[in-house]
Amino acid sequence: MELTSQRRLGLILGIVLGLGYSLSSNLINLIVLPDIPLLARWPGPIGLIIITTLMFGALGLIAAWTEDALPGIIASALVGSLVSSIWIIFNESFNRTGALIALFLVFLPRVFFYLPFSWFIRWLVSKIEVSAHRNVPPARRWSYVFVSFLVAVVAGTFSLYPSEVRQSLVKMDELVQLGMQATTRDELPRSLQSVEGFIANANGEYNFTIGSDPDALPVQRPIVEYGELEPFIIIRFENGFQFGCVYSPPYVVPACIDY
Repeated sequence: MELTSQRRLGLILGIVLGLGYSLSSNLINLIVLPDIPLLARWPGPIGLIIITTLMFGALGLIAAWTEDALPGIIASALVGSLVSSIWIIFNESFNRTGALIALFLVFLPRVFFYLPFSWFIRWLVSKIEVSAHRNVPPARRWSYVFVSFLVAVVAGTFSLYPSEVRQSLVKMDELVQLGMQATTRDELPRSLQSVEGFIANANGEYNFTIGSDPDALPVQRPIVEYGELEPFIIIRFENGFQFGCVYSPPYVVPACIDY
């Protein structure tokens, strides 16, 4: 296969796999939790699907750029890890003075995701190339691509929030709805009584964001075992009012405070 055709095939394969992965990873939580007002980060689900698909297409192109497979695979994995790590950092709500440390911490694990992807692109390129030389029918050659698309879709479903987070989101929505019906502080659910200004400001549309560090919320909560999942939910109203809640095991009553 000529190098130009190889690169074009890498681009196409990257787009196909990126589309499958981005569709499921960006929509899975919206599908599973249709009644929960999850925050749609910029540029929204459709925008994220487009950007992710194009990024994977570019990584497929890089992976197939060199005649030898290894340099392209390594370059593609490094670029993918760097771009995705920077994206995560600038979309997280933490102090960016530690951005370089955070970049290092999130960069290394992501290499182990993009390396298999880059290798897989080169493997698909080689399979289609060999099949073309053997005069295998195009439909059979591209069956590899279809199966790979399905694998990418399945891989994207791992973006589904853990069951503890999903249960906490449902309970949080019920809690907020109940709190918005109160007219005095004493009528508020106990968890919301510690949120200053809830009665006056909790009105209109709101959305939920899953925070990455429950320790960032200055609230007393039960001590849990190391590694135990504690969903940290940030609630933002359209008028700018916001507060945070942490659900600690057994995930029944959250600890909430201004945030």
